[in-house]
Amino acid sequence: METKLYEASLKGDVEALKTLLHQDQLILDRISLTAFNESPLHIAAMRRHLTFATFLLTQNPKLAMALDTQKRTPLHLAAADGNLEMVRELLRFGGQGLCGSRDHDGLTPLHLAAMNEHLEVVKVLVQVNPQAAKEIPATGETILHMCVRYNRFESFKVLTELWDDDELAKITDLGGNTLLHAAAINRQIQILNYLLQKPCIKANGNAVNRHGLTPLDVLDHCSQDVKALETRANLMEAGVLRVNDLRPLSKPLQSSIKSSDSKQKGFISRTWARYLNDDHHWLEKQRGILIVAALVVAVMSVHSGLNPPGGTISNTQDGRFELGNAVQTEVDMDQYNQFVAYNTITMIISLAIVLVLISGFPLRNKFWMWVLTIGTLFAMVFMVVTYYHSLTMIAPDGYVDVGSVWICLIWMLACGILALIHTIFFVVWVVMKLSKSKSMETQTKSNRSAIEV
Repeated sequence: METKLYEASLKGDVEALKTLLHQDQLILDRISLTAFNESPLHIAAMRRHLTFATFLLTQNPKLAMALDTQKRTPLHLAAADGNLEMVRELLRFGGQGLCGSRDHDGLTPLHLAAMNEHLEVVKVLVQVNPQAAKEIPATGETILHMCVRYNRFESFKVLTELWDDDELAKITDLGGNTLLHAAAINRQIQILNYLLQKPCIKANGNAVNRHGLTPLDVLDHCSQDVKALETRANLMEAGVLRVNDLRPLSKPLQSSIKSSDSKQKGFISRTWARYLNDDHHWLEKQRGILIVAALVVAVMSVHSGLNPPGGTISNTQDGRFELGNAVQTEVDMDQYNQFVAYNTITMIISLAIVLVLISGFPLRNKFWMWVLTIGTLFAMVFMVVTYYHSLTMIAPDGYVDVGSVWICLIWMLACGILALIHTIFFVVWVVMKLSKSKSMETQTKSNRSAIEV
């Protein structure tokens, strides 16, 4: 008898069901005692047999709450399938409480509809029971965090209407991650930009999770690809900082301290501080532009090396062509070797800069900032040296205009002075770090001695 019931469910045969009920009026009441994994209503929901499901519910409304082996109700299956009419019919008999039923993974029908982006079903379920969207399943993620993880942008937009902007800014999962954290971790740029358009979420962008990390910090622990670079740039543009850059002082107190300090400092000190601190993330933002610039310099060096001043001469021997030699090698081999050395150094330094930029090292690190700055200055110096040497090679009798010589010398001097200033500041920073570390170590030893006494 039960086998015939399930065969009728598979076919959606209402007449066969009526015949079975005429033979045994309790057949639907004994379903819970059978060994089948799903109830007939589960099968009807999966097979989209709406008429059959309606007849089942009129005969036994309790079937709406029946569970399969995964603790899923028929509404779970209909919502995951996006069957809007079946969802409405099940809700008509099962009521509001059916929306809050959880399966083996702690997911409600709304979760499954949102994950499959069945927007009309999502809207109906939210209208019947809005509170079901705000409950956190066993996974520890809110339904919004799940939409971010699976990149369900349309479902995300529909569901965010259940919260105001202030509430959205404070929603976290069990790890303390806000929606911005989730968007950064999963590098969901579209959702990230949508969130940053909301003033409250943007203002709360520096919130830290339970590991003490801001959305910009968690991005440093993810794989570094093009999407990660774009996500980092968008967060920085929105004013999101790393936790090390956050200041515990209130803004009025900070402004008063800054104003008093600026009065005590001289013009040069204020200018230098502004140069260093006005835009903490300039190098990070311009990483892509710097890569292109360094590559252009490297390509120019390669081109100059393959096309030296004066060109090349193609020789023939025994009626066969040979690769051309640089003209300068026939005139002055020493000068040509110097040109090749300067040009090669320029190319290698430029490629080294590209390597640092694409390696993913945080450019806020003072060491890498110093390396990048010194490398760029050296590349510019050797570009000028190569240019000047090329002029002497192609100029009549090696004569170069005095004005050009002075311009090259002044430029190299300016680069040298700037490199010296950056090096001095870097050395001072290293010395201060080492002295601070040493003092902390000494203090720790003294504290241990006091404890032992």
